[in-house]
Amino acid sequence: MKTSSTCHLLSFNELSDVEPKPGLYAWYMKLQIGKGNAKTSENTEKALYKIAESICYPNLDMYLKGHLKLQMKGDFRHLWYGHDENKHSDGLVKVIGSSDGREILNEILEAAVPLLSSPLYIGVSKDLKSRLATHKKLIEAFRQDETQIKTELASIIPVDDKESFEGDKTFAERIIGRGINPNDLLVGVMQVSLKDGDDKLVRETVEAAETLLNRFFYPILGRR
Repeated sequence: MKTSSTCHLLSFNELSDVEPKPGLYAWYMKLQIGKGNAKTSENTEKALYKIAESICYPNLDMYLKGHLKLQMKGDFRHLWYGHDENKHSDGLVKVIGSSDGREILNEILEAAVPLLSSPLYIGVSKDLKSRLATHKKLIEAFRQDETQIKTELASIIPVDDKESFEGDKTFAERIIGRGINPNDLLVGVMQVSLKDGDDKLVRETVEAAETLLNRFFYPILGRR
């Protein structure tokens, strides 16, 4: 039996172009700060506020019953990232205060959907090639028995900081623990650079973007 399939990413106004055939679909919302908004830190903050508010979880009803017929009823609200009660980190505020930082951040977010949206895990690295190779080694290591796992882990040199490496180990352990076949995994990669720019600022902006995306999409296998 011979099968064929095609994949397309269509805008709202292009939906009529879809052929009347069986298939799957998924809706995404673009993460757009907008070049006009990115010109000022104030408008960038407002744009991020609006994005987070648009995709936050709805209020959840809560009902509790305890001993002696104790009953409690209320609701949970999602205090999304950027909410007045869940402020942006100092790192993101610093990036937003830089015109180059805002430009890089805007570019990352515009390309993030669907490449980096609703993932199992989101990470950032100074060396993507080496970091992804480490991910692969860790996943393969956790497929071994306990003695071999310890040996394999001891031989792996972290690419970034210790905290990131611990997160990568947890991710690998969860992949194997959930019975996910590594051959079924895909990786979206986005590399960022700034012409004649500050490499330190690029790194800080990429890290701030990682924080934003993690708090927009809450990856189910994320380390936090």
